[in-house]
Amino acid sequence: MLLLGDMFGWGLDAVVLAGAAAGGVLGLVSDRGPVPRVLGFLIGMVVTGVVYGVRALLLPDSIAGRALAVVILFVLVAAIAALTFGRIPFWTLLLGVAALAGPYEAVFTDSPGSVLSTLPTWLTSVLVMAAVGFAATVFFSGSEEEEEPRRTRHSRSTSPSAEGAEEEAVGLDDVLHPGGN
Repeated sequence: MLLLGDMFGWGLDAVVLAGAAAGGVLGLVSDRGPVPRVLGFLIGMVVTGVVYGVRALLLPDSIAGRALAVVILFVLVAAIAALTFGRIPFWTLLLGVAALAGPYEAVFTDSPGSVLSTLPTWLTSVLVMAAVGFAATVFFSGSEEEEEPRRTRHSRSTSPSAEGAEEEAVGLDDVLHPGGN
């Protein structure tokens, strides 16, 4: 990717790390399966691209314009997460936003009017590197089926007050939202 970008003068150095790291996170975190994670990531990137287009066409190139674009972006992403009733994890949407906005912001700031020509290159480059990172982590970390028994197995308590009692493994969602709230 770096060689191709350098050959065409695209300067895609930032994309390699951001895309591969984002793909790695998608591959490593076992939350709701790979399809919702990847779908959320893609939706986050597409919404970010649309907001960059709106920003270039309609919003002033000022601090207020940038702040309004950020608010619009986060409202859209939060609305998508809410409308899917959590089936698409909110964090994956945010990861898609960060994976594109992080490396692309400087390019956009340099030339907001060229968003239609620069955004597709950056979007595609981030997607390719995210796919590489995702594939690498899925391949090297083992399958999700191997992790499932570890998350749901029971362990015996060794405390004298709870002799023979079984404790179910508690997930982060259970700790943060007791009772399913």
